[in-house]
Amino acid sequence: MFRFEAVIGDFPVLLLGIPLTLGLTFAAFVVGTVAALPIAVVRIARIPVVSQVALAWIEFFRTTPPLMHIVWAYYALPVVADIKLDAFTVVTGALACSTSAQMAEIFRGGILAVPRGQWDASQVLGLAHWQRLWWVVLPQTLRLILAPSCNTLVSLLKQSSLAAVIALPEIMNRGWILASETFRPIEVLTLVAFIYFVLTWPLVLLSAALERQSSLAFRSD
Repeated sequence: MFRFEAVIGDFPVLLLGIPLTLGLTFAAFVVGTVAALPIAVVRIARIPVVSQVALAWIEFFRTTPPLMHIVWAYYALPVVADIKLDAFTVVTGALACSTSAQMAEIFRGGILAVPRGQWDASQVLGLAHWQRLWWVVLPQTLRLILAPSCNTLVSLLKQSSLAAVIALPEIMNRGWILASETFRPIEVLTLVAFIYFVLTWPLVLLSAALERQSSLAFRSD
């Protein structure tokens, strides 16, 4: 039988992990998104060597698990390169690398979806290539990528739970500790799942709304 009354009094302990979970999520998202734009631009420009490096970055971080990056950076990096990073930096960096790969492809798809006529029209106005990209193409790209970007943020929030493996006291780590102390893992992890649901569900609704809005705007265009 489930006995939630045995752990419900400790629910505030789990809530204490929310700020760290959100901090990890948004820090990784911002860093990853900022890094993704130049990677996407380089991929589209097909600059020799550089574009291949960008492609290798994207494929590596899209096809390998963030958990591996976290464990390797936290435990192996000090041995291999004598570099010791704190747990928050390790998790943020690992998740940001994965996010940059995902967002680079989202940016690339959004930029390529902008009609070629927009590039040509801005060229007629005498704008340089970077000006056409920055002032004409990117504003339209942002409208197209809002929904998939929001989906990436949802996935990233869930992936922040991987920080538990290096004892960073976010929601999941606090849940495992509480489960070991109360010997009620099912009840505790159910509460943890409920917290993640409350945090992610508004983002899911926002993503769906943005997707509908983008679809309507595309039809109107």
